Amino acid sequence: MSPRVIVGKAREAGLDVIAVTDHNMTENTPYVKEAGERCGLVVLAGMELQTREEIHLIAVFDDYDSAYELQLMIYDLLPAVPNDVEFWGDQVVVDTQDTIVRSEDRLLISSAQISIEDATSWIKSHGGIAIPSHIDSPTFSIISQLGFIPADIPFDALEIRNPENAGAFMPFIMRKDLPFVTFSDAHYPGDIGKRRTVLTLGAPDCGNIEDALRFMGRQAGPPS
Repeated sequence: MSPRVIVGKAREAGLDVIAVTDHNMTENTPYVKEAGERCGLVVLAGMELQTREEIHLIAVFDDYDSAYELQLMIYDLLPAVPNDVEFWGDQVVVDTQDTIVRSEDRLLISSAQISIEDATSWIKSHGGIAIPSHIDSPTFSIISQLGFIPADIPFDALEIRNPENAGAFMPFIMRKDLPFVTFSDAHYPGDIGKRRTVLTLGAPDCGNIEDALRFMGRQAGPPS
């Protein structure tokens, strides 16, 4: 998906804020952010990283520098396995003119050799938001991999694909004040905005998002 397509579909879907969370990579963020600025869409920097436990973890930052620093760290922790383009497809960085800036040769779907605890600690120490992805998925989720969600990891929320099923996962969640959120997790343009979380924000930044998530966590029940 190119920056122009992402931004166009997000605006069509009525979204005000999005985060670019490519798998183990952040370099498309500046171009999507540039495209978003032209039409009033706020674009936050992020990544969906894969820990050594094969858990998908969303990281979101206000500034691209922190996101890119995370990418550099994660890249060094990935196995040096080349991407098979014929099998896995291209891994590209695309600018606002739909031009491919570069292709990444290392396979990005692998697990980085960092624990879920250490990854979350790094994100939080750099002012980011940390959210385990699709906790209701049978693969690559914190529940599928660990069997439960520990109380001592400072997550900001839990992302779930089907909020109506959130109650079934409560026995596996040790911190009952964590709010549920749901996101597009879009891999194709048509998926953008299909799932969303509505937050009331003083400003569209990580600090205000954290405050809104804490408020959600104090309320009863999962999102509708």
